[in-house]
Amino acid sequence: MLTTIFSFIEIGNWNGAALLGYGLLLSLIVALALSSQRWLLLCLFGGMAYWLAVEAIQGVLSSSSVLSGLSVWHSYVVSIGLSWLPLIGWVLYRALRYDDVSQSVRHQRELEAARYIEHTPVYNDDYQPRFY
Repeated sequence: MLTTIFSFIEIGNWNGAALLGYGLLLSLIVALALSSQRWLLLCLFGGMAYWLAVEAIQGVLSSSSVLSGLSVWHSYVVSIGLSWLPLIGWVLYRALRYDDVSQSVRHQRELEAARYIEHTPVYNDDYQPRFY
C-alpha cells in the first residue's frame, strides 16, 4: 500500500540507507513540530518558499527572449537581486515613515515635544518634607 502511495517518488528503488535517512528526517521534523521550538520549521519553510521564488524568477529570466543571453549563474544573480527589491522597498518605506530620516516626522515630534510642560515642583531652600 505504501509503495502505491509513494509511487511518484519511486520508493521501491530506495535502499535501506535511504529509507533510514528519510525516516530519521521525517521523525526529526515531527519532533520539532511537537516541541516548543516549532518556529524553526517556519524559518525552514520560509527559506524553501523564498528559494522557490528565486527559482521561478530565474526560470522566467531564462525563458524570456530579452535576457536569454545570460548564463545560468548570471540569471541566478539577477533573480536574487530582483527578489530583494520588495525588501529594499519595505526598508526604505519604514525608514522614511518612522525614523528621523523623514522631515515631516521630525517636525511632528518637535511640535509634540513643545506642547509638553515639565511639572517638577520648585521648593524653597528651607523646605522640610512632612514625612521622611
